[in-house]
Amino acid sequence: MKVKSSIERGAQYLCTKVGDVVTAIEQIGVVKGLPMWEVERLTGEGARKRMIVPARSLLPLQTAGAPSPG
Repeated sequence: MKVKSSIERGAQYLCTKVGDVVTAIEQIGVVKGLPMWEVERLTGEGARKRMIVPARSLLPLQTAGAPSPG
């Protein structure tokens, strides 16, 4: 079952669980009402690691030209 969320496939996000930038691969399911996403991050020397995280732990990266709020 898919749940509508603001996460987009292929976009980069800051993952609060690991404190690193990750790329969203796809929504893989729902656990306790939360959409779960498979994400991929680069580790040392170009190795890639995939993990599953809740959508609420993914924060959008600010774009370079966008004004900061406040």
